[in-house]
Amino acid sequence: MPHLALPEIVPGVVTRLDTQLLRSTGGSETNAQVTDTEDRAVTGEHDFLVVAVNTNTGVCTAVPLFPKSSPGSAPLAPDKRQGDVGSWLTDDVHYSRWQHWRIPSSAVSIASSNDPGDVGNRRSYALGDADTLQDLANWATRNRCAFRGV
Repeated sequence: MPHLALPEIVPGVVTRLDTQLLRSTGGSETNAQVTDTEDRAVTGEHDFLVVAVNTNTGVCTAVPLFPKSSPGSAPLAPDKRQGDVGSWLTDDVHYSRWQHWRIPSSAVSIASSNDPGDVGNRRSYALGDADTLQDLANWATRNRCAFRGV
């Protein structure tokens, strides 16, 4: 599958990112909790929902998605999902309220090589619904953990 092109990286797009590649590319940050014994930042290939894009800095804010509910997560409404890719429209999907990532858009493009969608048929959530996406982005301001490099 093709990488996401920079113009495709907009609030509401969902993409599969290789977090190891994000880490090696540099410039990404997360506010996931880290302790002396545990780092809760997601690893490996993981689906993310882009909730905001700062066009001035070229950095987007994204939240990881999960198939199951866990403490601090909330479901994504099925009626706001688009993109008939795999089971995206039918499976349960939850986002983490307590884990946001700030990622350079160029790094999103680089790390998205295994996204299951195609150009013109990407997965999305609340695409064009700025209020819904801003509500998800606002959780970052409520997180007790500061952003840190990954």
